[in-house]
Amino acid sequence: MEEILGFCVLVLTMVGLVGVAVWFCCSIVEGIAKTRRRLEDSRYDALSKENERLKGFLAEVEEENSRLKEIYYSERVPRESNARQNAA
Repeated sequence: MEEILGFCVLVLTMVGLVGVAVWFCCSIVEGIAKTRRRLEDSRYDALSKENERLKGFLAEVEEENSRLKEIYYSERVPRESNARQNAA
């Protein structure tokens, strides 16, 4: 009786392990399929284009910001030297 019970436990353990392995493989395949569908999705293309547009806009703003900083600091230096001369 104990041998039969031990054998049944062994069989159930093996079936459980096989079930977990099959579930794991199926979840991997499902994740890959979802990723592939998302890459082919038109919304992804629209978001990608919008992302590129915003990157270009950000680059323009950064360029303008650096140009304005140069103007500000180039005007600031003469002002400070004039203030020192007036104070003396």
